[in-house]
Amino acid sequence: MKFTEQGEVLLRATTERDGDLVTVVVDVIDSGIGIPHDRLDRLFTAFGQADASTTRRYGGTGLGLAISERLARMMGGSIQVSSHLGVGSRFRLRLFLE
Repeated sequence: MKFTEQGEVLLRATTERDGDLVTVVVDVIDSGIGIPHDRLDRLFTAFGQADASTTRRYGGTGLGLAISERLARMMGGSIQVSSHLGVGSRFRLRLFLE
């Protein structure tokens, strides 16, 4: 939310059932500053930042997404990101539960 000074942040959660397996999908979508495509790979690296200048302006250590991604993997899920510079980003958490 700290990168969305105007606009919105949307949280959407859905479930899909296939027999005993339930897939939980959580999307966090913002209309913030966006992330350049060539820097998306840095987001899930501990202490990584897409842009060091945003750290000075908005704060942060670069741990939140790294921890979130590891927790998702430990639960058998995943996190993906898509983004368009100047338009916003979408983070998708997918978990598979019995």
